[in-house]
Amino acid sequence: MDSDPTGKIWSEWYAWHPVLPIDDTIFWLETVYRRQGPEGLWQYRSFRPEFERRQALTDMPVCPGA
Repeated sequence: MDSDPTGKIWSEWYAWHPVLPIDDTIFWLETVYRRQGPEGLWQYRSFRPEFERRQALTDMPVCPGA
C-alpha cells in the first residue's frame, strides 16, 4: 500500500464544525473538500473561484452579529 498521502484525492465533506481551508477563509455549515496531509492531519480546500472568494468577503458584516 502506498503510504505517501500527498497524492490522495480530495473528498467532498460537509463542514459541520468551523474549518480553515488552505486556500480560503473559515467555512462552517458548507461543503468543502478534505484529505489527510503528510502529518496525518486533515487538510481542507474550498476550490472556490477567486471572484466567489472576493464576493464572500464583501458580504461579510463588519461587526459580528450585525
